[in-house]
Amino acid sequence: MAIPGGSPNPYLQPQQPHPYAGGYSSYPPPPPPAPPAGGGRGGGVPGWLWGLGGALLASAAWGGVLLATGGLGGGDRPDLAGYGTTDDLCAAADVSAFEDSYSIDSEPRAGTFSGDRLEKAVCDITLTPTGDENYNSVYLNYEVSWHRGTDPAPEFADQARSSEVFFGNELELTVEEVSGLGDEAYLVTFAEESGELTWAVLSVREGWFEAHLSWNAFLDTPEYAELVEARSVTAALRTSAEKTLVALKE
Repeated sequence: MAIPGGSPNPYLQPQQPHPYAGGYSSYPPPPPPAPPAGGGRGGGVPGWLWGLGGALLASAAWGGVLLATGGLGGGDRPDLAGYGTTDDLCAAADVSAFEDSYSIDSEPRAGTFSGDRLEKAVCDITLTPTGDENYNSVYLNYEVSWHRGTDPAPEFADQARSSEVFFGNELELTVEEVSGLGDEAYLVTFAEESGELTWAVLSVREGWFEAHLSWNAFLDTPEYAELVEARSVTAALRTSAEKTLVALKE
């Protein structure tokens, strides 16, 4: 079973291209390609522009106020909701909700980006069904963003709903709002005509902080039919997201 689409990276790995390398400006990106036939696992599957001369001197005090408040009157000051940055998102990523059915196949891979207006961290984790010897895999991708220049709230819902542009009618796509997570959260799921869940993305926004957790599977069914059942997958995603967010606030 394979998922259509390329890998533009919603949002690192040599064997399995990271599906979020392009970030979530295009949300969510197409899932990664299926592993080559007959291949082994082989590891993990990712401000102000000051005026020059006299203008700089004349506006130094006023500019300091703007930098401190984030804008005129402080209305655009970043609200990161208490989430601290991290150099290793994999240390915070919680996969305990998947431990009953999977084992970690290879060393998780983490990456970070730090800019003047945006910081990001990603973590890729490859899971294998317990006892499997036939190269079946599930990929978990965590991505968190600390926005310092632009409030993501106005576009957050539309980013989730725009998922259909990547897949059209190729897969059965659903977008639903999720309550009880951050200020707002959305779950996007993709299933084949058979009903087999192949891709799921849970996205959470709290203030100017965003988190995205995706799951996609390359599993031989019907042997692992229970592992692609939508209710169990989405429940595990929520549990993983909740615990990961708590860890990022500690």
